[in-house]
Amino acid sequence: MKVTAMRPSIGLILLSLSLGNVRAQQIDPAISAIINQANLDSLTFSVRELSGEVGTMINGLQDTLASRHVGSRGHQAAAQYLAQRLSGYGLPVFVQAYSSSGTNVYAVQAGADFPDIAYIVSAHYDDNPPTGPAPGADDNASGTAAVLEAARILSRYRTGYTVVYALWDEEESGLVGSTFYAQQAFNKGASILGVVNLDMLGWDSNNDGLTEVHTRSTARSIELADTVLLVNQLYGIGLKPTLRNPGTTASDHSPFWQKGYSAVLLIEAYLGGDFNSHYHSSTDRLQFFNPTFYHRASKLALGTMAFLAGIKGTLFAENPPAKPPVFALSQNFPNPFNPSTTVEFSLPCAAAVTVDVFNVLGEKVATLVAGQFPAGRHRTVWDASGSASGMYIYRMVTADYTETRRMMLVK
Repeated sequence: MKVTAMRPSIGLILLSLSLGNVRAQQIDPAISAIINQANLDSLTFSVRELSGEVGTMINGLQDTLASRHVGSRGHQAAAQYLAQRLSGYGLPVFVQAYSSSGTNVYAVQAGADFPDIAYIVSAHYDDNPPTGPAPGADDNASGTAAVLEAARILSRYRTGYTVVYALWDEEESGLVGSTFYAQQAFNKGASILGVVNLDMLGWDSNNDGLTEVHTRSTARSIELADTVLLVNQLYGIGLKPTLRNPGTTASDHSPFWQKGYSAVLLIEAYLGGDFNSHYHSSTDRLQFFNPTFYHRASKLALGTMAFLAGIKGTLFAENPPAKPPVFALSQNFPNPFNPSTTVEFSLPCAAAVTVDVFNVLGEKVATLVAGQFPAGRHRTVWDASGSASGMYIYRMVTADYTETRRMMLVK
């Protein structure tokens, strides 16, 4: 992210204006549409991949993320997986290896009006326990998948402010990755108006919808927390958020407080008497999620970022750049899907293109695209009504470029 040193007073004025607008705002149909795009199948499939319930393709090879604990084989693979996922949304991705053991992964969506002023939506992707199976579904594949879902949806819109989709490493080792990033941002004078950190979003054993927003009187953190609560109310998310002030310092929003940035934590009933009994154990799995609660928490995070970032109301796909800089095949959306899904691809120059779909046996089941296309961004739709549930591979081929991605049909 390009950053520009800014006097704190200017940043606070901008944040105050941004947060103040929610109090007088009527429902914005564009934000409602964005919130409604949050797909529970997409969210839970990401959790399944991150927690090792299903295998995944990483750099073209089959792999399973049995553990994301620092030092495990799956830990480095998880960073590669996340970079691959974020790049699939057409975003520039940064792999920030800050030590021999730690790697942050983040993508940057430049703002149309204020490209040097950012909001961050974040989660940590490492997990516990250190030995044996460590699925880490709630802590914190849940938050990581919600960040990926926000990137999948918001990356297709123009935003006034820059949005950073950040996935921190070594939270379980003492907030190491987020501390490094916050320090670097502070050193550079980065203009970060707010951080919405997501940690443990899937547990609600008594089905009361209780969630917590942790804040402190640092910069405009209290106003930022108020915005989360108001978005829940304004857009009918259906949760019962409670404000925790002073909030916990045990997650990745805390290093931003320490550097004087506005930040909040969105989390399940961490202090509210409904703590996840599978925390830091080999049984922290998707089967113990409350799906409705998880879907709503992810919607709240998405809606908050859509409001804060200042949605311009225009899909990138409707106003594509005249000449994208590289060939690219994007991740289909929605994914998983039933029964149809959209595939986008970009060309830096006119080219003959084919996009085919194969089953897991390598048999071709559909040809989505076959012909000459001009430079630009293009889209096609696969109607899989006649196909069976399962994993499919789709491949784009030109004379100079080949890329393969996966999709999941769930009926």
